[in-house]
Parts: sequence; structure tokens; C-alpha cells
Amino acid sequence: MHNQHFSGKIVAITGGARGLGRGLAEALSRAGANVVVGDIDLGAAEALCAGLSAEGRTASAVHVDVTDPASVERLVTEAVTRHGRLDCMINNAGIAAIGEFEHVPAETMRRVIDIDLLGAAYGTLSAYRQMLRQGGGHIVNVASMLALFPNPMSAAYVAAKHGLRGLTRSVMAEGATHGIHFTTVCPGYIATNLFEAGSFAGSIKKHQVLERIPFRLIDVDTAVARTLSAIATRKPIAVFPFYARVLWWIERLSPRLLDAALRLMMKQQRRRFDSVATR
Repeated sequence: MHNQHFSGKIVAITGGARGLGRGLAEALSRAGANVVVGDIDLGAAEALCAGLSAEGRTASAVHVDVTDPASVERLVTEAVTRHGRLDCMINNAGIAAIGEFEHVPAETMRRVIDIDLLGAAYGTLSAYRQMLRQGGGHIVNVASMLALFPNPMSAAYVAAKHGLRGLTRSVMAEGATHGIHFTTVCPGYIATNLFEAGSFAGSIKKHQVLERIPFRLIDVDTAVARTLSAIATRKPIAVFPFYARVLWWIERLSPRLLDAALRLMMKQQRRRFDSVATR
């Protein structure tokens, strides 16, 4: 897992107490990194860090609300105060919002943009300024395969992730001359609690979400390994698993084909789930 690359590195993670963020925090600390876990649930972050500390690892918890730029700045400041620098910032915090666009409340759209796009943008900005001062570093923005192509029933989420991909690519060009590297992580569907904490609108129900996903979920350990490999090798983008790469290729080669496939998928899902709802 490229342990040598991460040994002694200072890494800050938002949304680090659960799901992919937790998996990354555990793997990085066990690879010898000094991890600063930021999460809105401070208790969960502290429990994680206490467990890692009991193993002889170096991990500390910070309360972070990524919708507040000052809160995100405090995470970076805490990492630098404790360890003298920040080698890697992983902007991982995110929420999902699912449902027909006509039924999605404006407040839900605002919250998704605030967390999934602006929260990562605040983390990128705070880390970027610190890395300019210290002469280098690595910023990782966890997006989604939906940063690369459209997807019905999740317009706000797709908009946020497309925005994050565009922001990362744009700042990457600026940071290249300063020794600052960027990676956008674009995974498919991971077996985390993302949907449990998500927002649902219209006909779709929380218990139906997994039924609607036509692909096998990626286990967290696999997603962690793929993410850390991309960071260690300084890949600008990591798209996984195979089906995510195939869909990305279709979008680039024939957007009309993908649009047609998505329309067909929607027709099939409406037939299936609307009939279930009326029984």
C-alpha cells in the first residue's frame, strides 16, 4: 500500500470519522502517517483517534463543519500547529441527494452544494495557501464517477461533483509550478453510509436506493487502496472500478449514446418502482 510514501507525512481529512474517510484515516495512520481527522461529529472522530492512538499511531480529532470556511481553516491550522506542516489534504466530506428534480427542495440543493462543492473548495483553498508557504504538498478531492457524466435522479449531487472536478483541474494548473499536486478521486458506488445520511425526494424511498443501483458496491477497503495508490503515484484522477471507467469512455466518445441509455434506464425504473408504489 505504498507505506513508505506515507510514513511520517502529515495528512488532514474531512469527513474522516465514517465511511471512506474513516478507512483512509485508519490505513494512513497504520502506514505511519500523522493523521488529523476532521468531522462534524467530534465524538466519532475522537473515538476513532483514541483507537488508533491505542495502537501506537499518531491521530488527533478536530471538529469541522465544512460549510463554514473558518472551521475548515481551523483544521489546517491545527495540523500545522501540531506537526509543523501539512503534506496532504483530503477533502472527503459529502452528502447525497436523490429524487426527481421537480421534487427536490431548494434548501436541499443549497446544502448539497454547500457541503459537496463549497466545503471541498474551502479545504482546497486553506490547504493550497499553506502549501504555497511551505513549498509543496498534495490536495485530494473525493468526487465521484458522477463528476464525469450525467445521472438522473441526482442532479444537485452531479452538479456539485462536476463543479468540484472543474475546480480541481483549474487550480491544478496554477499549483503545478509550486510543487502542489492534485488528485480527483472518482469512485463508483461504495458500501458506506452515504445514502443513510442522504436526502430523498419524490417517489424514491431510502430503502429503494440500493435496489436502483445496477452495479455491485465497492467495499471500503478496495476504495481506500485505490485512493492511496493514486495519491502515492500522484495520479491527477482516479476512476474506479471498471464500470465507472467504461461509462466515462462512453460519455467522451458518444454522449448521445449515454443519454439514450440513461433515458432507457429511467423508463425501466419508473415502470418497476411506480408499479410497486401503487400496489
